[in-house]
Amino acid sequence: MDGIEISMIRQIMSQAQGCVNLGLGEPGFPFPEVVLDEAHQILDEGRIGYTPNAGLPELCRQIHGYHGALESHKICVTSGSQEALFDVLFTLVGPGDEVLVPNPGYVSYPTVTRLAGGVPICYPLKGDDDFSFSPAALEKRISPRTRVIILSTPSNPTGRCLTLKQLEEVSRIARKRDLVLVSDEIYREIHYTKMPPHSITEASEDAVVLSGVSKMASMTGWRLGWVLGPAEVVDRVTVMHQCSSICASTLSQRAALKLFTPKGRQEVELQRSRHSDNFRFVTEWLDQHLEQPYVRPEGAFYLMLSVHSVDLESLDVSLELLKDGVATIPGSAFGSEGEGYLRVSFAGELSSVEDGLSRLKKGLGRLMLRNTVSVGARPDHPGRTS
Repeated sequence: MDGIEISMIRQIMSQAQGCVNLGLGEPGFPFPEVVLDEAHQILDEGRIGYTPNAGLPELCRQIHGYHGALESHKICVTSGSQEALFDVLFTLVGPGDEVLVPNPGYVSYPTVTRLAGGVPICYPLKGDDDFSFSPAALEKRISPRTRVIILSTPSNPTGRCLTLKQLEEVSRIARKRDLVLVSDEIYREIHYTKMPPHSITEASEDAVVLSGVSKMASMTGWRLGWVLGPAEVVDRVTVMHQCSSICASTLSQRAALKLFTPKGRQEVELQRSRHSDNFRFVTEWLDQHLEQPYVRPEGAFYLMLSVHSVDLESLDVSLELLKDGVATIPGSAFGSEGEGYLRVSFAGELSSVEDGLSRLKKGLGRLMLRNTVSVGARPDHPGRTS
């Protein structure tokens, strides 16, 4: 654990008491009633025991069908997609193995790689190119020690999605170099395009998918995720899962079965509709009220807002904005390519999001005015600026 610290996200949020939350990536909507009703019924039965290590067989079948997986693919149900990431990397990565991770990308990718004894190697997603994914830039980072490539689509923090062509290209690279592709698709149900984002399963039979119910059904605290992939990988992941947690919550597994019923799917669609309403509101609000560039997301519930016009590092901007009563996450928390941006989450109730945006505008205005005065004003010419 030497050198491993609480993430910058959590450090910011620990100081954000009383602030409007545009920081944490947690949906602010109620989870589906069909799940709640089923959970009550299960609790009334008065007995909740272990499940098989890989999860309830019926739940595994439902997840398999949900992904349209190959017959040869297997499922391991985990305590959230975070544990899925942990189990997969501890299964695949040995001391000194290199893992390619996106920059900017989810903060746990490099951290868990280090915990497993591996070496995270960042591949860049450039802000001046709207954080687009470049298979060529990724391939340049591959070395003889590379073992795993991590993809994220839709991306946390950028909200960008990978195209089928990009997935096919990176799959070709992985096959040629004998590497394992791990695709984090936890946000796939949340998208602002006519068609759902493409999955790595459309381009590769050998890739591993991480997903779960946290984002698509506002069930973060239920801690239910899964790993899908080739049997030779998932069988070993299941052994690692047995060592780390034995099995995912039986209550969560049984209740989550209802998500795969027609009523459950209808409620997941409702969740997506609420996120779409927020997306439209936030992007229209920013276009009308805030003269700051941002990268338009295609999925998830984040956008990257440029703060290059403020003469401060993104961490300092986030800390300053706490004084205005709004919590945001510095882009640098997700890697060096995120510097100069704030990750803004719009997953909460609309009234709260609007309040947070108003505070954000006020705070950025204050910082830019302070910057203008401190840089340009002179004692003998009070109104003069550079």
